Amino acid sequence: MSPSLKNNVDDSFIEELNQHISNKAVSNLIQDYIKKLVIHEVDVITDSDWFAEKVYECVDTVRDSKNV
Repeated sequence: MSPSLKNNVDDSFIEELNQHISNKAVSNLIQDYIKKLVIHEVDVITDSDWFAEKVYECVDTVRDSKNV
């Protein structure tokens, strides 16, 4: 995860995870898994018809509001 995508919640989670899991390799493995899971979920949402429909709805709404 690039530093620009991290926030205080991420930092706190990483810190807590490291405190509760004495094995750094396991802690890193869990962190990597969570990052990959989130990336996968974002890919699923953005590649879906649902996401495209929401984008088109927003564009239509903005277009309609400007034609009033």
